[in-house]
Amino acid sequence: ATANIFVLDNGLRILVGRDLGEPTKFRLLVRNALMVALAIMGGGALIIWFAIGQNALKRLDRMSAATKKIMAGDLSQRLPQGRSGDEFDRLSGSLNAMLGRIEKLNEGLRQVSDNIAHDLKTPLTRLRNKAADALDDKDENKRRAALEGIIAESDQLIRTFNALLMISRVEAGSIAAEMTDVDVSAIAEDSAELYEPVAEEEGLTLTTAIEPGLVVQGNRELIGQALTNLIDNAIKYAGGHDGPKRLSVHLAQSDEGIVLSVADTGPGVPAEKRGEVIKRFVRLDESRSKPGTGLGLSLVEAVMELHGGALRLSDTDPDNRTSPGLTVSMVFPASKP
Repeated sequence: ATANIFVLDNGLRILVGRDLGEPTKFRLLVRNALMVALAIMGGGALIIWFAIGQNALKRLDRMSAATKKIMAGDLSQRLPQGRSGDEFDRLSGSLNAMLGRIEKLNEGLRQVSDNIAHDLKTPLTRLRNKAADALDDKDENKRRAALEGIIAESDQLIRTFNALLMISRVEAGSIAAEMTDVDVSAIAEDSAELYEPVAEEEGLTLTTAIEPGLVVQGNRELIGQALTNLIDNAIKYAGGHDGPKRLSVHLAQSDEGIVLSVADTGPGVPAEKRGEVIKRFVRLDESRSKPGTGLGLSLVEAVMELHGGALRLSDTDPDNRTSPGLTVSMVFPASKP
C-alpha cells in the first residue's frame, strides 16, 4: 500500500492512502488464466493432432496396402473410401474410377487376344489349306477357283483387322478431336436410303420415322459407320422366320436425349445374352451360319462411349415369343435444335 499525509492550516493532518493489492491480484489472476488457457489449448491441440494424424496415417497405410496389391497385378483391388467425403475420399474415388477403366481395358485386351487366337485360327488354317490345294492342283480352273477363294478369305481377314483397328482408335479417343456438329437426321435418311434396295432383295420392308433437323456433337464418319452396322445386322437376322419381315429406322428427341433406333422382326436376342453379344468376336450359335466377324456391336458400343451416350438392346415385340425381334438404340445425351 502507499499513503501520503497532508497538514492543513488548522493543524489537522489528513492521511490519504491507496491499497495496491487489488491490481496485483488482478494481474496474477489474468496471468494464471492465460497460462491455464494456453496449457489447455496446447494439450487439446496435441490430442487433436494425435487423433487426426493417427487416423490419416492409418488411412494412408490402407491405401498403401491396396496400392501394393494393385501393383502386384490385382486390378480388382480398390482404394478404401469412407463416407466423410473429405480430400482422401475424393482422391480415392478418382483413383478407383481410373482403376476401373484400366481394368476394363485390360480385360478387353485379354479377351480380344483370346478371341483372335480362337476365331482367326480357323480362317487362317482354311486359307493355308486352300493355298496348298491350289499348289498341288494341276487343273487351271480349279487352281483359279482356289485362288479366288483365298482372296475372299484374305479380304474377310482384312475387314476383321480393320474393324479391330477402328474399335481401338475409338476406345483410345484418338478421334475425339474431330467432333463437330453433325446432322444425325441426314445420316439416318442417307443410311436408310442406301440400304433400302438391299432390304428389298432380302424380302424385307424397310420403314423410317426420322425427326428432321436433329443435331449432335460427334464424328459423322463414326456415327454413320455405327448406324450402317446396325442396319446390316438387322437385314441379316430379320428374315429368319416365317412371319412378317420388317425393318425400321427410328430417330426422335426424348427426355434423355436423341434416340436413334434400328428395329427388326427377327428371332431377337435373349435378355441374358445381350451383354455377351456386345463383346468382341462373340456370336450366338444361331448366327454362326451368317457372314460376319462379331465386331459390329462392339464398334457401336465404342462409338457411343466416345460420344458420351449409351447402347441399349430390347425386344421389338415382347409379346411375340417366337420372333420378338431386336431393337438396338443409340442414345446421344447432347442435342441442339
